[in-house]
Amino acid sequence: MTSAQEAREAAVQWGLVPSLRDTNPFAHVGYKLASRFIRVDEAAIDHLADYLLAERTLDEQQLLARFERHATPLSLEELEQSITY
Repeated sequence: MTSAQEAREAAVQWGLVPSLRDTNPFAHVGYKLASRFIRVDEAAIDHLADYLLAERTLDEQQLLARFERHATPLSLEELEQSITY
């Protein structure tokens, strides 16, 4: 089973959506977000990879701080309305 499938099943189990089909909008936005991150924030990805090679672990607050320092701000509303992957 893929992690994407597991994430969809978890969303149903946790009551976030009534069925697997209803997870499609989450997956759609997730793919758009990942694609945009790769296109726009290559430097942030490189910084994160270098950090993880040296440190091996990262907690949520450290990750948030790294994104605030290195990634381009993003409006989720703008992302949802975008047709670009």
